[in-house]
Amino acid sequence: MKNDKMRLHLKKYNLLITVWVLTLVVTLPSISYVFIKSWEAHKDTLANQIDALSDGFNHDIKTNLTSLNARFPTNPACDQVVIKAMKQLDYKAKHLTDFAVVHGNQIICTSESGMLKEPMPLPKPNWVTAEGVSIILGLPIPFFDGQETGITVQIGSFLAFLDYQSDQSKTDHPWLKYINYGLVKGERVYSYGDKAFSANGFDELVSGRQWYEDGHWLFSECRGDTECKIIAVDILAYFEAEKTAVIFPAVFLFILMSLMTLLGLRLHRWLYSLPRQIRYGINNEQLTLHYQPIIGFASGDIEGCEVLCRWHTVEGKMIRPDEFIAVVENNRQTRELTELVVSRCITDLKHAELIGKCRVAINAFPDDIASGHILSVFRRLLPLKDYTTFTIELTEQKITNLPALSEGVRQLRMLGFQVAIDDFGTGFSNLEGLRELSVDVLKIDKSFVWGAEKPSLKQDLIEHIVNLAKLLQLKIVAEGVETQEQFAFLRSMKVDYSQGYLHSHPVCLSEFANLLNASVTVNKPITRSA
Repeated sequence: MKNDKMRLHLKKYNLLITVWVLTLVVTLPSISYVFIKSWEAHKDTLANQIDALSDGFNHDIKTNLTSLNARFPTNPACDQVVIKAMKQLDYKAKHLTDFAVVHGNQIICTSESGMLKEPMPLPKPNWVTAEGVSIILGLPIPFFDGQETGITVQIGSFLAFLDYQSDQSKTDHPWLKYINYGLVKGERVYSYGDKAFSANGFDELVSGRQWYEDGHWLFSECRGDTECKIIAVDILAYFEAEKTAVIFPAVFLFILMSLMTLLGLRLHRWLYSLPRQIRYGINNEQLTLHYQPIIGFASGDIEGCEVLCRWHTVEGKMIRPDEFIAVVENNRQTRELTELVVSRCITDLKHAELIGKCRVAINAFPDDIASGHILSVFRRLLPLKDYTTFTIELTEQKITNLPALSEGVRQLRMLGFQVAIDDFGTGFSNLEGLRELSVDVLKIDKSFVWGAEKPSLKQDLIEHIVNLAKLLQLKIVAEGVETQEQFAFLRSMKVDYSQGYLHSHPVCLSEFANLLNASVTVNKPITRSA
């Protein structure tokens, strides 16, 4: 199941888009919540302001108009006693002024003007509250000869004009609007507030609602069972007026998106880093095998091949062994890689019917030989009779337990395998070590072959390696042969086998099978590309 973790490959821009979308999905509701809470605070301030004004009106109405009706219960006369009583209440009342006596639906006298020359007829009330208070909007004020209008409230035979500053019922914010309305038996009997604002929902008394409508964020709030108010935030006007409310979230969102972009890039690098890709990607889909021919100097024919791994990243890039082997070792996946390479190689060779037609060299980690792991894999997959056609190539690096490795090599050779030391000369290359391991083949590292066609220290080193191999009766393979001059020098040194681009790049199994069947020789160099 772990290999499935790397089958889904998100390209960098796809991952960034995912990170951005997730960031916005989480952040935008939070920013919206902050805005709504801010609007709620402004709504509460305005609601308290309106309620305080309404409470003041109700208090004055109940205290003053009720007391006048109680003192002068029926058809009060406009005498000095009544006018003086109205003037006293006019002085005491905070929200009422210009008290008046009403007879026969007409104002006959007021506290400010006294007895009117002509009684002032009253229109039909705009609405009557549940407490029996009649309210008229836009009634001319007698004291100003009708040039100013006001709102009147009437109980029984007495009437008064509402007295308040207009800013007491307004907000300092032009983007904040409200409508106050009353319902009696499900019907709206009055409404007042911002004339430019209208909203649905005047036919019910529901408190605590929030909703969006026509560019406004709306709040409903009710008092008692007959009166409600709707307070609205004009969102566009809010953002136009409150610049800081836009700038701060915008800067915050920009910084957050920048940080999330950096995080997304780092996440992508971590998700698809080479160590992590290898940890979850050693499988048949990403690992391929190539085969590089090994030519006999004596025969000039293909006498074997070396199996070379190529690992493909999720981005499609092909990685050579010298780039990923160290990562495999650090990940402690050597056994996993060895088993996959051996099983894949044997399966491919069986399918191509090449087992037994040439010698096949497979690289192995020292610990896999020392522990017997590679031998157990061969025993599970290959008949004993075919062991003699395989060579196990051992790298000299990271040999931690020489006695155990020597025993592993002995068991392999006893069963018919050949064992070679790969890249000889780059690691532990002394006579005692070679005697301890008791191998069959030395492979001269390509770093000694390149440039050896000219008189140099490399020629002396190759001569020393060849003499050492002959002393121990070992076969010699020269790696990295790329020119005819190198090939000629190595043949003069009695090297047994040649491997390199002069003959062929590493090729796929089918191409190698064609080369082997055609019995390609060094006189006809192979120039296939990898």
